Amino acid sequence: MADWHKNKKGYPRFSDSGKSVHRWKAEKKLGRKLRPGEAMHHKNRRKTDYSDKNLHVFGSQKKHWRAHKKGQYLYILVR
Repeated sequence: MADWHKNKKGYPRFSDSGKSVHRWKAEKKLGRKLRPGEAMHHKNRRKTDYSDKNLHVFGSQKKHWRAHKKGQYLYILVR
């Protein structure tokens, strides 16, 4: 795996490609590229915790923000 750095918002990104580590991890788990509009969610809100059990893919950014607004912490594994 390549080296990574944190971007201005604190999210880890690969140094060579600039791709976010959590999106790469989700794509690897799903076995496909994330679709346009799909949003990644860190259940424990730790930006550097990109473990499978901490990541959830929402179908849209709207659904992602709704979960944050309601204070929901979904315990759904990335499938």
